Amino acid sequence: MRAPVLVIVLAAFAASQRSLPDNPCEILEATDIAIAGQLVVQPGRRVPSILEEVEAQRQRRPPAPGQICVFETGAEFGSITLSVVPGAERKAASYREARERYFRTYPGSARPISGTGEDAWLAGGTSLSVLIRNDQYFTLSTQQYQPESGELLAKIARLIVAKY
Repeated sequence: MRAPVLVIVLAAFAASQRSLPDNPCEILEATDIAIAGQLVVQPGRRVPSILEEVEAQRQRRPPAPGQICVFETGAEFGSITLSVVPGAERKAASYREARERYFRTYPGSARPISGTGEDAWLAGGTSLSVLIRNDQYFTLSTQQYQPESGELLAKIARLIVAKY
């Protein structure tokens, strides 16, 4: 009887050690956000960052696939974005440096969020950065600030952390 239990535990551990994909729209479904926030949410669409758009225009080429997934809600939050850094560039040290720099540069405008991954912090009430473990991290944001933005982002983040 112990063998099946061990197999289930090992399978759960293996699933929890997955790496985040480079395509952020593969991380989360619109239905996950809809349930977490009791919102109507459109399927995510992958978009390039502004910096990629500018660089592509400068080089007269189409922009590369983006590291941002945008979910339109039509609610007071506006869109919800999920972004990741490409896997090869994703380092926990970069996450921690960005966190320290933000807390130092904008004292009082960020706060740690407990119970979400290895580390999580909310910036300006609209942007939640989450370190799942090791080099696995992501950022969630609402387009518009609402007093409950942080709570919504934390709920969504916990869904992602549970998957990865």
